[in-house]
Amino acid sequence: MKSLTAIQKTFRVFQILAKIAMILSFVACGLALLGLLCAVVWQTSGTVYDGNTQLILTLTETVSFSQIIGELLIDAVFALTDGILFLFAYFYFKAEQADGTPFTCRGADQIKRLGIRTIVLSIAAVIIASVLASCFGLNPSADWSNGSSVLLGILLILISLVFRYGAELEKNVHGTERGVQDS
Repeated sequence: MKSLTAIQKTFRVFQILAKIAMILSFVACGLALLGLLCAVVWQTSGTVYDGNTQLILTLTETVSFSQIIGELLIDAVFALTDGILFLFAYFYFKAEQADGTPFTCRGADQIKRLGIRTIVLSIAAVIIASVLASCFGLNPSADWSNGSSVLLGILLILISLVFRYGAELEKNVHGTERGVQDS
């Protein structure tokens, strides 16, 4: 039972980290959208807090406001998808803490869905970013590579198979699955 205690403590740390990352991702998305709003107001009225237009364009390394808008939209998309994935990870860790073990069928299903969502949302974010880049005349960035996210999603699906096997073993040993109450 020492190893289960270590697993529980580790998952608790990951739950906290997932919550922090989720909050930071949603804040980053909000800041990108706030910046987008300021850019739109600036473009239509000419000023936001008496800022120097040429100085802002120099600092952002863009040549036009449409490029600023495109970059901010792309940043918001990536931050939003990251925040959503961290939210689902947080829900998984919270459920795992409630069950007391990662070896439950429900937990295995949740982590498999997380793996699928990781793959799908990372691909969707890159597609949306590419469309936005093309609409606003931006060059696609090398930072948009989603290979690591796809690999992470595949790894999560494989881990779910291990957790499901552990749940089946535990069910055979104890007669019931942990985390599921007998009726």
